Amino acid sequence: MIYYVSKAFWLIAAPTNALVLISAIAAFWAVLRRPNRVSWLIAAVACGLFIGTFTPIGVALKVPLEYRFAFEFPLSDSQAPPDGIIVPGGVGFEGLAVVALLSHHYPKARLIFSGFHATVEDMGKNRMFAQLGIDPTRIHLVPSRTTSEDAFYAAALLKPKPSERWVLVTSASHMPRAVGCFRVAGFQVEPYSVEFTTSRSHPFTGFAPSSAALSQLDTAAKEWIGLIAYRLMGKTDTLFPGP
Repeated sequence: MIYYVSKAFWLIAAPTNALVLISAIAAFWAVLRRPNRVSWLIAAVACGLFIGTFTPIGVALKVPLEYRFAFEFPLSDSQAPPDGIIVPGGVGFEGLAVVALLSHHYPKARLIFSGFHATVEDMGKNRMFAQLGIDPTRIHLVPSRTTSEDAFYAAALLKPKPSERWVLVTSASHMPRAVGCFRVAGFQVEPYSVEFTTSRSHPFTGFAPSSAALSQLDTAAKEWIGLIAYRLMGKTDTLFPGP
């Protein structure tokens, strides 16, 4: 009994949830007392916050992004080894660990880290590379600021050929946009998705209203808006790049 009471209490008392609830109540109170355009605008914003926090809309938007491509990259000796492994900026420790695994499996493949600069943070990543057993002499750093720049600056440096194989390692939700950009830049990329945050078969299992739900919504919205914007600007050749 105490367990359920504590869960119900924290559902309301968690600072983010409490602020959203108070905002929603205040907004609808204002609409009831003095309906005008400002009141309705405030109510719409509060309603959006409420939906983002207390419903799994963020998860629903991330699932098609994360599972657009195959779950795992096949480590097959029957295929020609890849010419290189590309890692866009923003990849976390899981992605770096996968790169370490692939670099050992394909010792002749070039390692391209785009969006990395000679900063204190990236010097820390260099130490992490060494700890993971990644040979620094195989690493090519490509300074860039966006996914599109990741692809085009890497292409300018590496001049990929249609016959070459390139493994692309990035977060599952970011993979469709990254694949689209690298294809337009001339790379024949094979996706290796990492850092999944949802389950394909049971995506809503374990969902709990919290600020994490808003974070999921932010990430999903960024990718969907990015896909639309990149298609309109011609940085990808299709709205939702797929296999």
